[in-house]
Amino acid sequence: MLIEIISIAALAVLLVMLFIAWRDRQSGSGNLPEAYVQQKKNKAISKAVLKLQKTYPDSDRFFLFWLQIQRLDTNLPEGAMAELGVYQGETALLLHALSPNRLLHLFDTFEGFRQEDLNQEKGEAATYKPHHFADTSVESVKEKLNKHPNIKFYKGDFATQCHLAEKEKFALVSIDVDLAKPTAEGLRFFYPRLLPGGVIFIHDYNPKWPELMRVVDDFLKEIPENAVLASDKDSSLIIVKNG
Repeated sequence: MLIEIISIAALAVLLVMLFIAWRDRQSGSGNLPEAYVQQKKNKAISKAVLKLQKTYPDSDRFFLFWLQIQRLDTNLPEGAMAELGVYQGETALLLHALSPNRLLHLFDTFEGFRQEDLNQEKGEAATYKPHHFADTSVESVKEKLNKHPNIKFYKGDFATQCHLAEKEKFALVSIDVDLAKPTAEGLRFFYPRLLPGGVIFIHDYNPKWPELMRVVDDFLKEIPENAVLASDKDSSLIIVKNG
């Protein structure tokens, strides 16, 4: 009898805790930014973004993008967006939903990793094979993004494709390729074309990817800006270009 009472009490406590967590999330006193909560109350957030807030796999990263694009749309309305490392298009879908009027450039092999990019890797990336992240295609990502005309695709090695966008100016760039070589190439291409106040996100900046960290650290020594490390899954490093 005593065990049953204890079990019921424990269940009641759990239900109360779940209710409090749900209430906090709805009110904005949990892990939702207050600016987002207020815009949601004012019905200023699109249905597409509201849906992605529930389905995007990393809530912290979702709000990193949301907060920065809120800033950019207010202070830097010009400039395109770009993603290097698209995979199946989850982040591309989010970026487009957050700022649909900006041109979005998407770079990926859409065939997995290139062997020459894997050769010098260490840590987690040293376990990768060319077939990893190959379960994607340009067409499947186009379908996910509803073949929107404001999105451009570049299939193949970034070093041979980036010149096609060399005249563009960027407000936001997301680099998520897991590997050192294309990360370094992305930084060297995008940074000079990043508008003052623009932002670069570099994903997977943590000790599991030591070579990626090394090339990013080397690059940071060459620019005046300091980077900020975020607490999203696998850690994003954020660079905001000086105005």
